[in-house]
Amino acid sequence: MTIDAHAVGPRPSYVKSSAPIFWLTTMISTMGLIGVLTGSSVGAVVFLGAWAFIVAAYPDKCLRLVFRTLWLWLIPVMALLSTIWSQAHEATLRAAVELILTIALASLTAGFVRPRAFVSAVSVSLMIGAIVSLIFGRYGVDGMTGRAVFLGIFASKNMMAMFMSFLTIFGAAVLADRGQPMPLRFLAGLSFFLSIPLLLRAHSAGALVTTVISFLVMGFTLVFSRMGAKERLLILICTTIVGTSILVLVVMLAFDGTLAATVSGFVSGVLGKDSTLTGRTELWAIALSEIEKRPLFGVGYSAFWSQGNLLAEGIWRAFQIESRSGFTFHDTFLEVAVELGWVGVTALVITLVFTVVSSVRFALACPGWTTTCFVTVIFCLLTRSIVEVDIPSPFSIGTYLLVVIASYSSDYARMQRSHAIRAVSLKTEAGLGHCESSCPAA
Repeated sequence: MTIDAHAVGPRPSYVKSSAPIFWLTTMISTMGLIGVLTGSSVGAVVFLGAWAFIVAAYPDKCLRLVFRTLWLWLIPVMALLSTIWSQAHEATLRAAVELILTIALASLTAGFVRPRAFVSAVSVSLMIGAIVSLIFGRYGVDGMTGRAVFLGIFASKNMMAMFMSFLTIFGAAVLADRGQPMPLRFLAGLSFFLSIPLLLRAHSAGALVTTVISFLVMGFTLVFSRMGAKERLLILICTTIVGTSILVLVVMLAFDGTLAATVSGFVSGVLGKDSTLTGRTELWAIALSEIEKRPLFGVGYSAFWSQGNLLAEGIWRAFQIESRSGFTFHDTFLEVAVELGWVGVTALVITLVFTVVSSVRFALACPGWTTTCFVTVIFCLLTRSIVEVDIPSPFSIGTYLLVVIASYSSDYARMQRSHAIRAVSLKTEAGLGHCESSCPAA
C-alpha cells in the first residue's frame, strides 16, 4: 500500500468530515493575502480572521500542528530576537509578530487541508483576484522607470506580476489534474488563459522570465518524477555534465570580458532595461554598504524601511515612493543581510535548502500535478529572490506558500520515517522478513 500524497500530514480525525469548511477557510485566507498585495490592511485582518474560529475551537490540536516543523521557525525566532538590537524596536516587534502569525497559520493550513484541495483553493482565490483586477484595475507610474504601467488592484507592478505568475502555475496545475472536480478545472482553465494577457500587461520582464523558467521546471519535474531509477540516474549524469560544461564556459567568458558585454546586451536589448536594471544595481550597492556597517546581525527585522530612517527616506524620495513604505532592496538575500545580518542569511539558506530538498523528494515519491505544482512554486520564488523580495515577509503570499509547501513536504518525510520504523519493528517482533504488507509505505 502506498502513501497518498493528497492525504499527507498529521491531520486530526475530524478533518475529512470538515474538509469543505477548511477548503473555504483556505480560500478566504488566501484572498486576505491578496488584499495585502493591494496595500490594504484589511487583508491581514481577513487572513487572521479566517482561521480564528478554527483555532478557538481546537486550540490544543492547532498548537501541536503549528510547531511540528521546527526548522521553519529559524527566521521568525531571529526576527523576534532582533528586537533587542533593532534600530527601530517597535517596527521590528510588530513585523516579527506578524511573521510569526503568518507562519503559524500557514502551518495550520498544511495540517488541516489536503494538498490537492489546497492547490484548488489557492487557484480559485487567485482567479477572483484576477477578475477583480480586470474589472477595477488601474494604471500607475513605476517609480523605478517613470513610465505608466498596469497595476490591476495591486500596490505595485511587481506585485501584479508576481500574482499573475502564481495564477498561471496554480491554474495549469488544477486544469491538468484529473483528480480535481470538473467545475474547478473549468475555472482554472479560464484563470490560466486570463493570466497570460494580464502578465504581459504588467510589463515585467523579470516576471516573464521567472514564469517561463517555472514552467520548464514544472515540465521537467513531471517527466522526471515518472521515470524509473535508472532513467533518473542517467538524466542526472547528463545534467551534471552539461551543467559543468556551461559553468566552465561562463567562467572563461567572465575572465575575458565577453560575459559582461553579453549580459549588458541581453538586459538592454531583450529585457528592455538599462544597465542598472531600472535602479536595482544602485539599491544593491546601498545594501552592501549597509551590510558592512552591521554584518553579523543587521539593523533589525523590518527596521531599515521605517519612516525616520534618513537613508530610507532618501531612497523613497529618489524613486518617487510617495507612501514612504513598501519598498525593498529588490534582492531577498541582501534584504535579509541588511535586516538580520549574515546570521539571518544563513537561517534563510537553511530554510530554503530544507524546503527544496523535501519538496523535490515529495514530488519524486508521489508524482502528480499537485506535488509538481509545489516544486514549481518553490523554484519560482527562488528565481524571483534574485531581483525581488517575496520572503520572509509578514502577511506575504510568497511566505505563506513557502511554509505551506515546506510543511506538506516535511509531513510526508516524517510519515515515511514513521512507517519505516514501524516496518522494522514488525519484522523484529515477528522474526520474519514478510511484514512489508503491514507497512503503509510499502
